[in-house]
Amino acid sequence: MRRLMKNQWHDLRDQLLKLDDGADPERIFSTLVAGFRKYRAQFSSEPFSHRRFAQYFSMKAADYPVAQSGMRDDAFRLFKARIGHYEVKTDLDSIVVILHDAIEELLVVHVEQCCPVCGQSDAAMFKTVGTGQLVLECQDCFHVQGCASEPYDQSRITYARNDDIRALDPAATSAGTGDAVTANGPQAAPGRTARIRVDFGDMLDYNLVVLSRRDEETDSRGAPVSFYRGMPVAVFDEDTDEQGNVDDLIADGHAEPVTVPPRWCPEATWLCRIDKHGIRHASGAR
Repeated sequence: MRRLMKNQWHDLRDQLLKLDDGADPERIFSTLVAGFRKYRAQFSSEPFSHRRFAQYFSMKAADYPVAQSGMRDDAFRLFKARIGHYEVKTDLDSIVVILHDAIEELLVVHVEQCCPVCGQSDAAMFKTVGTGQLVLECQDCFHVQGCASEPYDQSRITYARNDDIRALDPAATSAGTGDAVTANGPQAAPGRTARIRVDFGDMLDYNLVVLSRRDEETDSRGAPVSFYRGMPVAVFDEDTDEQGNVDDLIADGHAEPVTVPPRWCPEATWLCRIDKHGIRHASGAR
């Protein structure tokens, strides 16, 4: 057994501390995994093997819903502040827990669904090893149930990949390029995700816009959309080009519940955290 050494922990910790507070989840994930791979022998040994850290060595952010993670901004700042005080000699167990919790926060989608056991509404989406069933694990009491409240097959759970989540909800994909723009907003081409209308004047930050003032909206196809935390969303706002032709603004991101509503929009309930591609004109996305 090869235990994690002080210099190895400092190397990984320093790489994480060097990241900007606004680093995207994919960058945070890749930095963590690179550190695990670099010190493979240590992260394959106790106490890390108890949490199965070796499973992370081959993972790629693109295969999992990392882009939807809430591990960013304030959450990442808090994470960095905590690891900055940890040392291998005195805090090894805490290092195991905080690294495991961080990587799990990056890999799982959280869903607002009431637990039938404890009544809490924060659930994380996983899949079972046995049948590949998508399940929700309550983050308070750890009760596991099927995503549609069907019986859980009782096999061990693992991380759900993007393909698994899309199979459950074909609309839960980020819209790609090729959206056709109409007078009623950018109408999604076949196989594309329809967009939800927002007002880009309702920006809370450069990458944060009010998504909804209720728990359900209607997309550009006229279909109702119910939100959950981490849900991929595609949004648009009406705009025109210099010649007066329709050229709407579009963006992709994920949904976040409002914790403290802005003073100028106290009824806001959901926000859209815009991804690294930012806000752009639909004509430039084609």
